[in-house]
Parts: sequence; C-alpha cells; structure tokens
Amino acid sequence: HLWRGGGAFPPMLSLLGLSLLCPGLVASLGPPFAHAPPSEPASPTATFELRDGHRMPMFGLGVYQSKPGAETYNAVKWALELGYRMIDSAMIYRNEESVGKAVRDSGIPREQLFVTTKLWDSDHGYERAIAACEKSLKEMQIDYLDLYLIHSPNTGKLVETWDALLELRRRGLVKSIGVSNFAEKHIQALVSHGRDLPAVNQIEMHPLLYEERKDLLQYCLENKILVQAYGSIFYGDTKWLKDPAVTAVVAAHPGKTAAQVLLRWGLQMGFQIIPKSTKKHRLAENKEIFDFELSASEMDSLSQMKGALGAYWNPLSAPVDVGHVR
Repeated sequence: HLWRGGGAFPPMLSLLGLSLLCPGLVASLGPPFAHAPPSEPASPTATFELRDGHRMPMFGLGVYQSKPGAETYNAVKWALELGYRMIDSAMIYRNEESVGKAVRDSGIPREQLFVTTKLWDSDHGYERAIAACEKSLKEMQIDYLDLYLIHSPNTGKLVETWDALLELRRRGLVKSIGVSNFAEKHIQALVSHGRDLPAVNQIEMHPLLYEERKDLLQYCLENKILVQAYGSIFYGDTKWLKDPAVTAVVAAHPGKTAAQVLLRWGLQMGFQIIPKSTKKHRLAENKEIFDFELSASEMDSLSQMKGALGAYWNPLSAPVDVGHVR
C-alpha cells in the first residue's frame, strides 16, 4: 500500500518507471510529495505533521464559492457529521461567519477541528494583516485559527506581511502559518530575509498541472512545506472528467467516480486535499476515497495528462515585493 511505508522517492522518477525497475518497491514507499508519512493509514482523521510540529488532517472541506448563510452552514455541518475535521475558508469568500457558526454548533471539541482562513490581497502590510486576522476571528467567533494563509503574492509586501503572521503566531491567535499561490521565488524571498518557512503552500494542483508545477512541488518537498491542493476535481468540468485518461482508470475501479479517482490521485501524491461541495451526498461521496488504491501505472497515466483548465487564477507569476522589512 502506497501509504503504509515511510519516506519519499524522487518525483522525477515516475511511479510507472519505478515499478518496472523495482517490482514491489512502490508498494512499500510513502507518497512522493509528503516529507513524512501520515499518522495512520489514509482516512479523514489521518494527519500530516507540519514543519512546525502541528498536525493537519490530510482531508478536508473547501468552501470556495459556497454562499454565506445556510448554504455554507449546512455544508460545514454535514461535513462534520460525516467525519470531516478540517475546513478551509478565506476572508474573500465572505462565508467565515457561517463556517464559524457551524463549527461552534457542531458540539465537536474545538481542539479536534482544524480551521483555516486566508488573508486577502487588500490587507497586505503589517498592521493591516494583524487587523484582518483579528476581524476573521471575530467573524468566526473562535479564539484561534489552526492555519492562517497569505492568499496570494499579488499585492506584494511579502516579508512585511509575513512578519505580521509570525507575530500572530507568537500571540497565539494562529497555530500555524502558510501561504497560498506562492511560487518558489516568493517563498525564497522569505528565506533570504531570514524568516521561518511557511508550513503550507496551497496551490491549484491536479493532473493537468502536475508536469508544469513539478519543480515547485519538489521545492516544497525539500523544504518540508506541505502542498495543499485545490481544483483537485477539475472544477467539475465534464470535458476533463470524461477525458479518456480519467475514464480508463475509473473503469478499473467499479463503483468509483471520476471525482473519487482524481481525489485519490492527490492523496497518493501526498497532497492535502479540500474538495468543495454543498450537497450532502457529494460530501459523502468525496470522502469515499480511502477504500481503494490506484496502481503505479494508473497514477502515471493521470500524471501525464496535458491541457488547460482555465477555471482559476495564477498568482504564481506575480512579481516579488518584500515591502517594509523590520
């Protein structure tokens, strides 16, 4: 089983190639982009250890484009009832209040949940970032965040803003801090100014982007930065869900859907995943990915897909601006 061993193998060596060179070896290795194996066999409650020592569930719910109010509240409520323990929100989603209410109403002890939100572009800069985090906590009516991310590098002031997140962590308002949509150059700006590395980099990641972003994945692996993938199921685009590369793998796993196969690909790559749905049956379906496994050849076939999804932004190309460095 790909999850049950320890360590990681070099991602430049394909899963298929490795299996041909060393039959049976792939089964004993951990996921290629996880710097350490999860806490237990893959499940909604299994966790990855972050570079700061905190642990993060490998699977969670994303609420991007979930409408504030009943839609988001119910999605989070149902997800938690189904066994999800990690929720990913953002200030710009305008649904932090609904997320917080569902978390509080769940009856699940706060320490058993992992709540993330993100700093929006308009709040870069030291003082603005501190105030924005405090506002998010007030919206959610919770005492701390498990993870706070800079949503993108688009508006610069990267080191200055990162210093604010370091201060928020020092104050105990957030446990872990990270980034989203950062390329190597943006993370390297933090390193070159002697700052702590982020625990997480949340990026668009699915088979169509794997080859293009392999260097970034390798950089994160080498620096023990957990990659959190969004867009795992191709934004629900039926053109790509019905691509022959996907349907061939689906056909080999009776009872599984294209979405489940793609989510399983992300898990076996070692990414933390946050599929979004507001429908209870889809939330349940997205969770049913821990009872099957993709072969090395199936993983390799999906990883070789090519094409442009065109559904999300790409801040990885933003210039580097460090802002006022203290």
